[in-house]
Amino acid sequence: MQLGDKFFFPKDICCPICEKPFTRYGLRRSQFSIGKRDIDYRPIYMGSVNPRLFAVVLCPNCFYAAEEQYFCPKISDDDLRRKQYFASHKAQWEAQSRVRAAGSGKSIWKDMASEKLKEMSPEEISILRRISPLLNKSAANIANLGKPVNEMQKEGSWDVAIRSYELAAICYKARRANHRILGYTYLSGAWTSRDAREKTQDEKKKADYREFEIAYLKEAISFLTITNKSTSVEDVFAQDGSKIPKENMPQARIFEILYILAGAHRLLGNLEDSNKCLEQIIYGNSGAQGIILWFVNQARDMRSEDKQVPSLVTPPEVNYEEESQNDDAENESDEAEDDEESTGSFF
Repeated sequence: MQLGDKFFFPKDICCPICEKPFTRYGLRRSQFSIGKRDIDYRPIYMGSVNPRLFAVVLCPNCFYAAEEQYFCPKISDDDLRRKQYFASHKAQWEAQSRVRAAGSGKSIWKDMASEKLKEMSPEEISILRRISPLLNKSAANIANLGKPVNEMQKEGSWDVAIRSYELAAICYKARRANHRILGYTYLSGAWTSRDAREKTQDEKKKADYREFEIAYLKEAISFLTITNKSTSVEDVFAQDGSKIPKENMPQARIFEILYILAGAHRLLGNLEDSNKCLEQIIYGNSGAQGIILWFVNQARDMRSEDKQVPSLVTPPEVNYEEESQNDDAENESDEAEDDEESTGSFF
């Protein structure tokens, strides 16, 4: 999928790990919109633009990778002053947001796991530099294609896009990201692999992409299952005996994860596990409304069907109140500078 320059906002950035500059081709937000959702909540985009191809920022020199909001590039003095300016107004903006939310009966959830990844410590940089051989090994296949990966990414290379999620997951693990973020990263990799499989006519490529999809789905299920357990009132332990840290997520996000797990299990043929997740959705909330009611209705439909893949569905427009309360302010400042560059988050 090679797009014209009008779809992108080129941005010169400096990698925080190897400290080498490169050009990031960010996709403009106005170029895509979600039409429907797949069985595992995969967004099906309207038109020919698939933002998952461009979601991960990938350094062409050291292969450090992360979504736009987590890349943490080494910034100039001017950018640092700009960041400090907005930080100084953050407390006032957050207080106003809480007042508005309280007045409307809504709640605001600050995603601390996400906030943690938006800044990189010297220790994290040191760890990422030490795992450089692992990143190079994982990127070997795309590094040998003969062009810088950021240029191939702009050209819509499925192979680069699929591999970028693996590289991002490796980097997130080195930065000790929580299970939810890792689960969604692998899930995006599975979705991108399925996108590629549906678009290609090469049977060998189809088989390769299917293998990637299965591997990513299994990883996503593993991490999101732990995330689901982390919302339990009672203490829950991992297989190694360690206690799973609690995560106080909004109910809508909990239902979303259960729905994703149900669909992912079904795609892999694990119908019993899928049905357990569906039953948690169906019987887990009385008087559901809004997006939660949509999840409940979809779960009922999926549970009543004996086939593995129900037809595509269109959810209601969702404005998750649980998203980080800083996102709007950060997006406003980014849009002013970057002319609506994509953030890399496409849920």
